[in-house]
Amino acid sequence: MNLAVSESLANHGHHALVNAHEAAASSHQLMAEAGVGDVDEHLDLARWHRWCAIVEDQLADEADQRTPAKRNKDD
Repeated sequence: MNLAVSESLANHGHHALVNAHEAAASSHQLMAEAGVGDVDEHLDLARWHRWCAIVEDQLADEADQRTPAKRNKDD
């Protein structure tokens, strides 16, 4: 039972991190486009967050395969 709970929490966490990284990437992109602060730094951070979102999405897909309750990717 503990393994199932852990996998379910990991699954939820990966999906939440995808959303958080995508939101952060969008925020940095908007700040770069607005010329706020160090534009190059914002662009670098936007790329980094997008890359993290891709990795977390892959981990979420793997977690989805291991957990009985499948999660809708649009959630």
